[in-house]
Amino acid sequence: MGEVIKLNGESMVTKVEQYTKKWNMMEKGDRIVVGLSGGADSVALLLVLQSLKKIYALELFTVHINHGIRMEASKDAEYARKLSDELEIPFYLFEADIPAMAKEQGVSEEEMGRIYRYRCFDDVMNQVGAKKLAIAHHMDDQAETVLFHLVRGSRMAGLEGIHPVTELWNRQGENDVSTKKCLSDKQEKKIIRPLLNCRKEELLHWLQENNVMWMEDCTNEDNTYSRNCIRNQVLPVLEQVNAQAVRHIAEYADEMREYKTFFQHAVDNCIAKEVVMTAEGVCETNRNRLMQQEEILAKAVLYEMMAKVCGKKKDIGSVHVQAVYDLLDNQSGKKIMLPYAMIAEISYEKLKIRKSLEKVEALSACGIHIDWLQMMQNEEREHCFSLSDYGKLKVHLYMKNQCTEQQWNTLVNEASNSKNNYTKFFECDRMKFALRVRVGEPEDSFVMNAKGDRKKLSRYYIDEKVPTEQRNKILVLAEGSDVLWIIGRRRCEEYKVSEHSKMILKIMYEGE
Repeated sequence: MGEVIKLNGESMVTKVEQYTKKWNMMEKGDRIVVGLSGGADSVALLLVLQSLKKIYALELFTVHINHGIRMEASKDAEYARKLSDELEIPFYLFEADIPAMAKEQGVSEEEMGRIYRYRCFDDVMNQVGAKKLAIAHHMDDQAETVLFHLVRGSRMAGLEGIHPVTELWNRQGENDVSTKKCLSDKQEKKIIRPLLNCRKEELLHWLQENNVMWMEDCTNEDNTYSRNCIRNQVLPVLEQVNAQAVRHIAEYADEMREYKTFFQHAVDNCIAKEVVMTAEGVCETNRNRLMQQEEILAKAVLYEMMAKVCGKKKDIGSVHVQAVYDLLDNQSGKKIMLPYAMIAEISYEKLKIRKSLEKVEALSACGIHIDWLQMMQNEEREHCFSLSDYGKLKVHLYMKNQCTEQQWNTLVNEASNSKNNYTKFFECDRMKFALRVRVGEPEDSFVMNAKGDRKKLSRYYIDEKVPTEQRNKILVLAEGSDVLWIIGRRRCEEYKVSEHSKMILKIMYEGE
């Protein structure tokens, strides 16, 4: 494929290597999954990493996804396979009917494609034991993203653009409850973007000088897509104004990340002092003290409060933040509706943001069954359960005979010492039936102490002074009428994990 060309006094490989060092993207012995579409960007990324393979003792794996949209997609897949074979890199191909999946899930094809891609990437990472995913975003993508967020009215976070390194889970779509399978071990996996400091034209020039072919995606020329319009029409005009426009926008994104980090510290401090999240999922603060803060800080706190309640930030815009800010100065009893079935209301001196109550009532009618026996028989070790519009549960089943002694001892120790009200561990050994997530019922009771004494759930609510109107909004995990966990409040003393346990359920609750 020819010698590596020199660009501005340094080779493309050297330039990328220096950028990866700046952001600590790679370590010796890394196993890296590479997204390979067959386009110029991903081909350049793969060849650069191949050039660094010996230096870093890398193990590379390529993944190509056929979305079932373009007729010529099979040619792209064949090219990606052939290139991987030439480089002696293991190749993984996934094919799906994304338009059909998007229709079934009620999302756009673009969103469904993104969700499916990262599901596939995660599957391969699990198979090969990789902790890094390399994506071919470059500087032009960065400029396009910043402008896209800017014109959509995004807040500061959107103007940071694409980060050089991110956690795999920190993407819109992967946490969507419509996905049937959750990504695993997300906290350990990183997305790296080694080309983010390179212009698109640099990549094309480097490939051409090295006589490397690539595949063209005709959909990139379809300007009905907003991002394509920015890429193909807006950026060229801006470069006529200033030839360095793309680079300046990318530098602006870097600076915004620094500003945001500084500002976020102030927001987090304010939230820690002034905001409370109740066990019922209500986020509240003293409205008078919040109004005494600088308006920009107060609005940032309100934005985070809404995100805490609904579990996501997408589609919470400036108009919603402004509406809640204006609500602060209203009389008690005033309320407004927000995205994701949220309600913001004034209650005397407090501002409260919560989910619409009807959602929990709908959940009570259908219930969610956690059939751990079936999970064991099907060798299904993890599952995500959608709780209607009220959130989700992540369930992990661990079996002692499938863990190393160290892994099992670590898990038992974590279960014994966990104080998290939204993550609990249960021994399955003595369970007989599937568990159900629902709201409380009249006959419910739970084991309240190590002696085995029982307490009615209704009595617990009275003792804890839980208002009557709130009791049918609290979720419980139960086996029949035996309550194992009053979610967000306390668990029962039964089914506790011990050193003698052979099967353990780890259940994590997240608001939607």
